[in-house]
Amino acid sequence: MTQAVPTPSVSSALTVQGRVIYALAMREVHTLYGNTRLGYLWAIIQTAFNIAVFWGMREFLGAHAPHGMGMAVFMLCGFIPWYMFSDTAVRCMTAVRANQALLTFPQVTELDLMIARLIVVWGTQLLCAGILLSIGVALGEPVELRHLESLAATLFVAPLLGWGVGLIFASLARFWTTLERLVPILMRFLFFASGLFFQVSELPARFSEPLLYNPVAQIIEWQRYGFSASCAPPMYSIGYILVWCFVSISLGLLLERYARGREIK
Repeated sequence: MTQAVPTPSVSSALTVQGRVIYALAMREVHTLYGNTRLGYLWAIIQTAFNIAVFWGMREFLGAHAPHGMGMAVFMLCGFIPWYMFSDTAVRCMTAVRANQALLTFPQVTELDLMIARLIVVWGTQLLCAGILLSIGVALGEPVELRHLESLAATLFVAPLLGWGVGLIFASLARFWTTLERLVPILMRFLFFASGLFFQVSELPARFSEPLLYNPVAQIIEWQRYGFSASCAPPMYSIGYILVWCFVSISLGLLLERYARGREIK
C-alpha cells in the first residue's frame, strides 16, 4: 500500500520562494558591486557625478531650482526615480540571459530572477538617495518635505513601472534579440525627455504637453511636488501613472508566462 505524499501548504511554498528570492538578491548584490573595490560606493558615485554635471550646467546658465527647492533636492528628484525605472527595466530584461545556469534548479523561476533584480535596484537607489540627501543637508542645501505621501508613492511606483516594462522587454527579447541593443537607445532618448535636469511644467505648453505623455516625466513631477512650495496645480495625473503601472505589469506577466521556458536565441 503506497503512502500519499503530503501536498505542501501555500505558506510553506511562499516561504521557500521568499528564501529563493532573498538568496538571488544577495547574489545580485555581490555580482553587481562585490567585484570592485568601490563596491556599493560606485552606485553613489555614478548618481552623484551625473547630478554634479547637470547641476554645473544649470548654474552656468543661471537656472535656479523652482518653487523654493534646493538644487540638490531638485536634481535628486529627477535622477533617483529615473534610475529606479531604467535600471530595473534594463536589468530585468537581461536577468534570464545572465543567469541561465540558475534555472536548472527547480525552485528558481525566471520571474524570481527579475523580482530579485527589482529589489536590488530599489534598495540601492533608496540608499543613494538617503546618503546624497544627507550630504546636501550637511552642506547647507535647503530641504523641506511638504508632501510625504507624494515622495513615498513615487518611490514605490517608479520601480514597479520599470519592472513592468522590463518584463515586457525580457519576453519580447526571446523572439527578437535585437531588442536588447535597441532598448539602451530608447532609454537614452527617455533620459533627455523625462525632465531629470529641468522642470517639464515650466516649459511652454507646446513642449510640456507631449513630454507629459511619458509616465516617467510625470513620476518625476509628482516627486518634486513633495518638496515644492508652489500652490499651483501639479502637472501630473496619478491615475495615468497607475494605469501605466497596471497595464505594463499585467501585459509583462502574460508575455513572461507565454515566453517562459523558450530557448533564448
